[in-house]
Formats: sequence, structure tokens, C-alpha cells
Amino acid sequence: MASGAAALNAAAAVAVFAVLVMSSQGHPKTGPLCSDCGSLCDTNCTAYIASSCRQYCDPPSGCQDCKNQVLQGCQDCCSKGTCSCDCNGTVEDACRRACEPRYTSCEACRFGISQTCYPTCNSDCNNNCVKKDHGC
Repeated sequence: MASGAAALNAAAAVAVFAVLVMSSQGHPKTGPLCSDCGSLCDTNCTAYIASSCRQYCDPPSGCQDCKNQVLQGCQDCCSKGTCSCDCNGTVEDACRRACEPRYTSCEACRFGISQTCYPTCNSDCNNNCVKKDHGC
């Protein structure tokens, strides 16, 4: 577990640095504007967290299969007039558990990466940024 966290922290640092280098295109030899560090880090870390935690935060793969099966069964039943025709409600109720993201794992992933990404990004950005001249 510790080596996984270390690898994740290293990956976050590399990703943040790469994004900062790419974001400095307006100032290719000097870096991003210091006033942009907060928004750059927010955008970059939010995207990095979403991508890195997708396996925990997206609905499980069986969700769509469940919805398709229950919807087909409901539509068949409804066409015969032998059950309620609230198929959307039936699908939501029947597949609730199959479609729930793993909230605990999702939040732990988001929190863990954010604890590294934001401080690292802000530090790297502030160490490589350019203050805007008053004449510009």
C-alpha cells in the first residue's frame, strides 16, 4: 500500500510538472504568470484527480447491463399489461446497488491525490512563474 501511494505521489508530481511546462506557452522561456497559478493548479489537479480516480468514482461496469436487462423486462411486462409501466423508476430501483460508485474508495482516492497535487502544483508554479509587469 505504501509503495502504491508513493508511486501515485510521484505520478502526480510528474503530471503537475508536465502541465506547468505546457501551460507556460504564453511565456515559453520563463513560465506561467504567477497570477495564473491558482487557476492552473485547480484546473490541472481537478482533471488529474478525475482521471486517476475514475476506476473508483465511475459507476461499475455492470450498471449498464443491469439497466438494459431490467428495462427490457419492464417493457415486455408493460406491453402485456401485467405490471406497472413506470420503467424508469423500476430500472432505478432495481439497479441502484449495481450502479453505485464505491463512494468510500472514490473519496479516499480524491482526497489522497488532492493532498499531494495541489501543494506540489502551487509550489512548482510559484517557483517557476513570472510576475506580470505593470506595463503589460
